[in-house]
Amino acid sequence: MIIDAVVPGTLEISPDQRRRKVLWTLLTLLLLALAAWAFSYGLDYISAEQTTRHAKEAEDSVDREGSAFTSSIREDKDAIPSAYILDQPLTLAEKKKFLLKGNSGSLDSKDLEKIVASHKGRGLEMPGLPESDGYTTTWLMDFFSDRTAGLAITALRAKELKCSPAAAKTVILVRLEGGGAYDGMHFNLSRPETPIALAPGPYMGKPYFSHKKIDLGNGATPGGLYAEVSSGIEDCRFAFEAEYRDAEGVYRQEIRNGKSEFEVRGIPANPEQIFVVTLESATDCGGRPWRKIAECPPLPFQKGRYTIY
Repeated sequence: MIIDAVVPGTLEISPDQRRRKVLWTLLTLLLLALAAWAFSYGLDYISAEQTTRHAKEAEDSVDREGSAFTSSIREDKDAIPSAYILDQPLTLAEKKKFLLKGNSGSLDSKDLEKIVASHKGRGLEMPGLPESDGYTTTWLMDFFSDRTAGLAITALRAKELKCSPAAAKTVILVRLEGGGAYDGMHFNLSRPETPIALAPGPYMGKPYFSHKKIDLGNGATPGGLYAEVSSGIEDCRFAFEAEYRDAEGVYRQEIRNGKSEFEVRGIPANPEQIFVVTLESATDCGGRPWRKIAECPPLPFQKGRYTIY
């Protein structure tokens, strides 16, 4: 009775036929059940895969929103100046006091800094490469990225470059004892597209990004960079533009000094006054027309010919 209810028509046939019919019916039901389960599992799998893919695409899209990296910029305050430029010339009384103190061996860096500050001036450093346009200003740059995906800065260039003849009136050149090179890059604004490597070794003097990159994102350690910039006998303003690469392609991002442009001061080709300071003496190189004095540099200053060494 029960078998006939599950498999109708089994009571009218022989026991062998009944067993075969019941067996085939049960097998058919089992296969149908398996097919239904497989169909349901397949739908769930496809749906889960699509959901995961969409979630990953949404996550990647959010990850790529906004800036690829941020930068922290500061001028290198520990750099030792090799030249000072003043926007206001020394008066006769100031010049006399300055030379008297310098030739007595009592002139020190604090005295120079006081003079510079009172005459709206600033210090410039000796470049790390002889191929420089002139004295330099140096920035320390730190790069940070909270992106999950990795990226690499592969180029850095100066853009929006605006230059004019150096406005300083007075130049004080300082003879330093010794010096050293730094692991970083030098920007000669005559060639703003190609920063040059400063690190001692086989790549010194070669394009920095020909052998290096700055890796960011994906948990990478924040990247740091020492960048010195020379503008020769001009005052220049500019912004940096970084080129970076990730799995999607090549992109560019602007870097500014806070909200402002970067500013580099040069030494004037024909300053109104020029002095040379050593540990033992201070020399007045005179005014125009220039006197030929052994301690003084040849004038006018030119790009690439600026040093007293």
